[in-house]
Amino acid sequence: MKKKLPAMLLLSVFILLFCTPLVTAEEFEDDIEIFGLELEKVFYFGSAIIATVLFIVSLIAHIRTEKLKLLFIWVAFLLFAIKGFLISHELFIAELSFVDPVASILDFIIVLIFLFGMLKK
Repeated sequence: MKKKLPAMLLLSVFILLFCTPLVTAEEFEDDIEIFGLELEKVFYFGSAIIATVLFIVSLIAHIRTEKLKLLFIWVAFLLFAIKGFLISHELFIAELSFVDPVASILDFIIVLIFLFGMLKK
């Protein structure tokens, strides 16, 4: 299994870098709104609430079992919740310019933490 892991990681990187098509996105000003709230932000807020619940559950499980894997899981869910609340902040306050870069960095860190959690014995 250990011999296959580097090959699998190399193949994954190859697929991500060279085989995915280039995608361009156009941002529209006509966001879907429900009761005056952007639907996209409402879903991010709902995801943040669910991630917060999962963070609490996994933290309690980590405290009870003291498994190192669960440490990675609850940290990732905590960061995911923070990211969700950051993105959905426009429901409550004015738009902040630093949110998009921070959300992208958090996405990268979350994926790395889940990877380390899966690779940890």
